[in-house]
Amino acid sequence: MEELPKDHAVGTIGEGGKRVWVYPERPKGRFMRWRTAAHALLIVALLLGPWIDVGGHPGIHIDIPGRRIHLLGLSLFATDGAYLLFLVGFVVFAVFLFTALFGRAWCGWSCPQTVFMETLVRPLERLIEGSPAARRRLDKAPWTAGKVLRKGLKLLALLVVAGALGTTFTAYFLGRDGVVEAQLDPWSHPAGTFTFVFITAITFFDFAWFREQTCPVVCPYGRFQSVLLDPNSLLVAYDERRGEPRGKKGTAGAGDCVDCKRCVAVCPTGIDIRRGTQLECVQCMACIDACDDIMGKLGRERGLIRFSTENAIAGQPTRIWRPRVIAYALGMLGVLVALGITVRGREPVELRLTRQPGIPYMSLPDGRVQNPMRLRITNKDTEARAFEVEVVEPPDLELVAPLPYVVAADKVEHVPVFVLRAPQGTPRVPFTLRVHDDHGFAQEVEGEFMEGAGR
Repeated sequence: MEELPKDHAVGTIGEGGKRVWVYPERPKGRFMRWRTAAHALLIVALLLGPWIDVGGHPGIHIDIPGRRIHLLGLSLFATDGAYLLFLVGFVVFAVFLFTALFGRAWCGWSCPQTVFMETLVRPLERLIEGSPAARRRLDKAPWTAGKVLRKGLKLLALLVVAGALGTTFTAYFLGRDGVVEAQLDPWSHPAGTFTFVFITAITFFDFAWFREQTCPVVCPYGRFQSVLLDPNSLLVAYDERRGEPRGKKGTAGAGDCVDCKRCVAVCPTGIDIRRGTQLECVQCMACIDACDDIMGKLGRERGLIRFSTENAIAGQPTRIWRPRVIAYALGMLGVLVALGITVRGREPVELRLTRQPGIPYMSLPDGRVQNPMRLRITNKDTEARAFEVEVVEPPDLELVAPLPYVVAADKVEHVPVFVLRAPQGTPRVPFTLRVHDDHGFAQEVEGEFMEGAGR
């Protein structure tokens, strides 16, 4: 088989699909400081979500058995699916808009894969195995007791990190009490235990072996970025007009690029940004810091590699507001407005009247007909509410129910309600009940009375 041209081959995959390891150096510079701070904030937010209380519930808790989601003080029930739909729509339009404006900055600054790799995994690797050159020598060296010890310590550290992330991820679904119980007694929560083991295993595999291959091989975002980017999108770019031809300092006719390859040495995906925008580039901007450092030492203007647009690099004007950006912005604004209207009209209580399972109606000894009903009350408020029910029509309908009925905050209760009426010879008669509580809420619900006559 003919070998692929180097420009068209993924740098982390060698001949026959062989794994090619990348040993990126850590540059110093303003982008690295800002990115480290952003990563730290994201990790803290991720880890604290299920472990802190907001409004009496975990900050983030996806309670599947209870069919509700607690999100920073807001409780969403199964009937609030519209909110999740709006959230998905907002995320989609936000990704489109953000990419059209800032390229793949999400990948290098917010993506969990990059955040974990650059803030947790690589620092541990540097601590245990040393510098990139030392790690490269260690990997090539024969297996000795020292190599086994270092590799074992690194894998153990990565397993601990993966376990912590698996525990936190599981806590989002089981809650902090549930995840602790599941880890102390795995059979108490089989699904939770499986989730913890699965997430820990796949995360450990990613940290220990797959790593930066996730971006070009698994993640779809890098593949459809080509339809979201245009010459006006900000991205990490090499100024070819200024840098070429490459040559050492003092070489006649040479550009500013001295071909030191520092931009390649610091790249976490092992690419050469001087070849242009590539699938593997996550816009971490490490190459910008590395190049700026070299330019500063050489007394040359910084920005040979910079965060800019293709048009700006080519000396052409850049348009921020263009049709696609306006369309994405309007779409995101529309979703936010719809969400705001929906939230504003959200009732603190949701009611639903249905029949109880079993016999739809029965005749009583006194000749009346009874229909067993069930009133489902969802209290979305942060306080308990006491509910009462009364008949609106028909006036001869009698109601029997355990009232007043108290429903705790963020709870769903099913109240047994029995409606009775003397037979009128009509198989089905619509009726209306009025439900009100001690907080001023009132709403009517409708049902159908069955007596069986004429059937």
